[in-house]
Amino acid sequence: MTIVVGQIEPLKKLKKILNEKGITRFNSIGEINNFIKNYESEKKETLKIIENLLDKEINNLQSTVVKRQQIHDALKANILNELNYNIKKLEEKLKQAIEKSNKNLFNKIVYYLKIRKLSNKKSYLEKNLEKILDKKIHITKHEVIKAKNKLNDYRENKEKIISARCDESYKELDYIKEVVDGLYTLIAGAIGENSVINELQKLSDNYYLINDFSVKFNPPIYNKKENDKIFSIQIDHLLICQSGVFILETKNWSKQSLKNLDLRSPVEQILRTSYALFVRLNSESNFNNISLQHHHWGSKKIPIRNIIIMTCEKPKEEFKNVKVLTLNELNGYIKYFDQIFNEAEVESIFDYLNNGIHQNT
Repeated sequence: MTIVVGQIEPLKKLKKILNEKGITRFNSIGEINNFIKNYESEKKETLKIIENLLDKEINNLQSTVVKRQQIHDALKANILNELNYNIKKLEEKLKQAIEKSNKNLFNKIVYYLKIRKLSNKKSYLEKNLEKILDKKIHITKHEVIKAKNKLNDYRENKEKIISARCDESYKELDYIKEVVDGLYTLIAGAIGENSVINELQKLSDNYYLINDFSVKFNPPIYNKKENDKIFSIQIDHLLICQSGVFILETKNWSKQSLKNLDLRSPVEQILRTSYALFVRLNSESNFNNISLQHHHWGSKKIPIRNIIIMTCEKPKEEFKNVKVLTLNELNGYIKYFDQIFNEAEVESIFDYLNNGIHQNT
């Protein structure tokens, strides 16, 4: 499989814009494309998901109500038993005190206050049993009531809750769809470039692909024939292999775009880029640190071939020094050329383009 370096430019822009808009659900152009295709079905699926989630919540609430009721009942029973036990103990102590006080006058005087105190305490517990009990179990009682009220609310207003949650989810989906629709041109370009990457990855692992290759030249490269100073270049895809270097520009143009005179010629664009890259790659200056094996006839040239890939419509015309291809024609055309470099030379060219050229400009 082709060794791939870098992200395509449209995808970088897309991620930046989407992040600025607060949309973080997409990790690839494939996910964005799937969202566009499945938008309506996702809205329908959202309803099912929300209904299922609410049913699960209701089931969980039912379990919560049962558990909290059990905890409450157990606590109530324990506290009631404790209060009744205290009353019984007071009753026994009171009986014992009365029996002792009846023995003689001295005991009556001694046990008078104790009998009165025990009697008052027992009477208080008996009269206020329910109040004392409620005070000790009010927390668990409140939790049971709260859970039951929520459960009843969910059951009685199930449709309203589903509708409200759907509206919230639909708003989010509609917002994402609105943003994505506004980025149609960028997304279409990203889909086109991504399809080119997927096609090129079918090649063997002695092919190197650099996505969104860009470099600035200081001083600029001068094209005398065109009287043009080239300060920088940007290339959609740069493929390095044993047959040389391929500049690949992807266009996702319709028939109308092909006829549009306002759009810049991709042929002119790629030829300008190709000239600058050819000069730099085949320079004898200190800029170039590519290691190529010496040929007994002389220094070897690194050929550059220019390809425009049309992912939608392709013009019938052919152009000088530029090959216009469909996606299906791409790999066959690349593999057509003879191999003139060994693997070490290819790796040296790749390393220079991927790292060295940026350090030496």
